[in-house]
Amino acid sequence: MPIVRNMANIKLDVKDRRILDVLDKNPNLALSQIAKKVGVSTQVAEYRIKRLLSQKTIYAFYALIDPGRLGYTLFRVHIKLKNVTEEAYTKFAKDLFEKYPTFWVAFVSGPFDIITDIWAKNSNAFEELSREILEKNLEIIESYEINPILELDLYEYGYFLEEKKERSKTILFKIFSETKLDESDKRILSQIKANSRLPYETIGRKVRLSRNAVKYRIKNLEKSGVIAGYKTMIDFKHFDRLTYKIFIKYDNSKISQEKQLLLYLKNVPAILATTKLLGKWNLDIEIEPKNAKELQRFMIDLRNKFNIIEDYEFIQIIEDYGIDFYPNKLM
Repeated sequence: MPIVRNMANIKLDVKDRRILDVLDKNPNLALSQIAKKVGVSTQVAEYRIKRLLSQKTIYAFYALIDPGRLGYTLFRVHIKLKNVTEEAYTKFAKDLFEKYPTFWVAFVSGPFDIITDIWAKNSNAFEELSREILEKNLEIIESYEINPILELDLYEYGYFLEEKKERSKTILFKIFSETKLDESDKRILSQIKANSRLPYETIGRKVRLSRNAVKYRIKNLEKSGVIAGYKTMIDFKHFDRLTYKIFIKYDNSKISQEKQLLLYLKNVPAILATTKLLGKWNLDIEIEPKNAKELQRFMIDLRNKFNIIEDYEFIQIIEDYGIDFYPNKLM
C-alpha cells in the first residue's frame, strides 16, 4: 500500500524526538528500556510509540533481510511510462509490488516515472521476469533502463536531536555464499520483516513454535547475516523534509576517490542511504533536504570536493508503494 503522507495535526515534541532517537539506534529495545532512556514512564513510552505509528511518523519496524545471503541479487529498473491515466499507472505500480518479487516500488518525478527493485537469483531469472512484466504492460511502458545493485548502505538517521553523533550503517545486497532456510525460518522472516518488535511468544503462535525456538532461530539468522540488522522507518515529511535521489556517474580515471566520497557521505546527516550500481549510474544517494535550495547547495559542495563526479541527476520520490525485505513470491 502507498505510504500515507497526511500532515494534518502532526506535532512532534522533544519527548517524541527522544523516542525516535532511541528507536533509531535499536528498534527492538524493550519498552522499559526506552522509557528509562527517554525519562518517561513505560506507559507514556508505549502511548507515544502507538501514536507515532497511528499517525504514520513511524510506518514500520523492519528486519533488514539480506538477499545476498539467500543467493539473490537486486536489479534496479527505471521505467518511463506512456501518457496514461493516474488510475492506470497507480494500478501498474501496485501490481509490480504485489504480483512480483519486488523489494521497492516508487513513483518519482524526473526523466522516468517509476523505480522498482526486483529480486532474482541471476541475470537469466531477471530477464524472464522483466520480459513477463513488459509483455503484460506494453500499453503503459514506454522505455526502461536496468542498473543492477552491487551494495546498499543504510545509515542511522541521526538528526532527531541537535547533538551530532557518529552514525552506524548496515550493508546489504553484497553477494555471499547462499544460506539455506527451512520452512520455519521462512515463516519467522515473513512475520518479522515489517514488524521486528513482535514478541517471541506472538511469533511462536503464528508459526507453531515455542518462544525459545523462535528466539534461537532469530539469533541464528542474525549470526548468519540473513538478518543484517533492524530499522525504524520514518516518514520525513513529518519533519518538513523532502525525499530525493541523486544519481551519480563517475569519472573512472578518478575511481580511487570513491572510498573517500562514501566516507564523507556517511557523515552527512540528511543522507539516509547510498547504493552502488552497475550500469548507466555508479551511485545512488538518497537524501532528505529541507528544500531544493539546500539540495543544490549540497551538490555544488560535493562536486567541488570530489572531481570523481562526472555527471549527476536529481529525482524526487513522490509516492512509495511499498518496501518488502522478503516478498512472498520468494518463499
